[in-house]
Amino acid sequence: MLIDYQSDWEEFGASGASHDERLTIIQGIALQTAAAVENTRLREAQQEEAYVSAALLQVAQAVANLNDLDEILSTIVRITPILTGVERCITFLWDDEQSVFRPAQSYGIPRDKEAVFLARRYAPGDFALLETVREHGRLLVYPLDAKGDGLAPPDPLADLMLPSERPLLAVPLAVKGDVLGVMLLEEASVSRRFRERRLEIITGIAQQAALAVQNDRLQQEMAERERLERELQLAHEIQQTFMPGQPPDLHGWELAFGWRAARRVAGDFYDFFELPDRRLGLVIADVADKGMPAALFMALTRTLMRAAALEETSPAAALARVNDLLVPDAQSGMFVTLFYAILSLEIGELTYANAGHNRPLLLRPGAEELEQLVKGEMALGVMEGIRYKEHAISLEPGDYLLFYTDGVSEAFSPEGEIYGEERLQATIQAVAGNSAQEMLDGIDDSVAAFIGDAAPSDDRTTMVLHWE
Repeated sequence: MLIDYQSDWEEFGASGASHDERLTIIQGIALQTAAAVENTRLREAQQEEAYVSAALLQVAQAVANLNDLDEILSTIVRITPILTGVERCITFLWDDEQSVFRPAQSYGIPRDKEAVFLARRYAPGDFALLETVREHGRLLVYPLDAKGDGLAPPDPLADLMLPSERPLLAVPLAVKGDVLGVMLLEEASVSRRFRERRLEIITGIAQQAALAVQNDRLQQEMAERERLERELQLAHEIQQTFMPGQPPDLHGWELAFGWRAARRVAGDFYDFFELPDRRLGLVIADVADKGMPAALFMALTRTLMRAAALEETSPAAALARVNDLLVPDAQSGMFVTLFYAILSLEIGELTYANAGHNRPLLLRPGAEELEQLVKGEMALGVMEGIRYKEHAISLEPGDYLLFYTDGVSEAFSPEGEIYGEERLQATIQAVAGNSAQEMLDGIDDSVAAFIGDAAPSDDRTTMVLHWE
């Protein structure tokens, strides 16, 4: 503030004041004026901040009761021009599966062109402005941020949005650095620019849109998880129906069985079925995988095994037939180990063939050590033309025969120690002399105690045959 105090000092009513006194008065006036200007600026800033808060609150209230993402984004692209004065507003969402941007909702696109526009997809390279925002996660203003035509919208979009050289703002829809989409806004005139307070409103609106997109995706993921959970539960129930229930009256023989899936569905299975001439078919198998693929392969194997067992009187011939049928349908790396035996209930003769499965353990009364049945050949489903060897043993009253999958012997403790064959054999000997079910329970309790709180690493299936 400049004052000609020598010529006009009388107007201040201090014609008799000294030079220093006059300077003091002038400085006081200047300070008061500066304070008044600063107060005005503060009031204006407070008013601007209040408007920003009110604008964002208005957006929040407008979408508060909406659950559908399309409705939320439609509301946002229509309310944003009202609050910020932009000409057009479009939201693009990033599709991770297809790696493209797709227009979600728009305001300001001619109605006769909107449907075609919303059906478009923009792959990386089709729309450099969108891709740059997604890569760097920051807003860009075109053409202010562009050098040359590198960030220019493609011609079809230019025809729709840029009839003139009005600035275009691209704002990321991001949550914690994850860019879920982009909001594009076109200024109402060439001379107008995106100022600080308007940018604050726009970025605040974009943040609300991003949260809505994230919430919608989380809801979709939750719904998908619930659907998968229902399907897995149904698959588990269906798979349980594949497992036979109580065996028929075996007249002096006991058969106990246990099946525990590491996941909701399993690749292990056991089976038994009556055959002519008082014979009993016994099967235990383990698919080399877990989860749904293993469960499906298990169902296929069980079906083929039952069909082959009814037509082939030889266990070895039955395995060869199942193997040749499985190979064409086996996925890469998918195979199944399987032990199949035919027991004569009259004389105790057990005829068997083994396709790469764990060797069953035989405990005879009074024996100090368990016997292992003969090691088998290649697993089923690996290659065609395999011929399996057939073996036979004679069981005697009091004998126990344990069939099991490697989920039993290869169970792990929380410290990473393996259960092992030696511990399994010791457990069998410790519970010998009891019923088949009591032996099975003793083995299961021992393995469960060994595992403790550790998550099971594999399915566990056991079957105990006892000649009373």
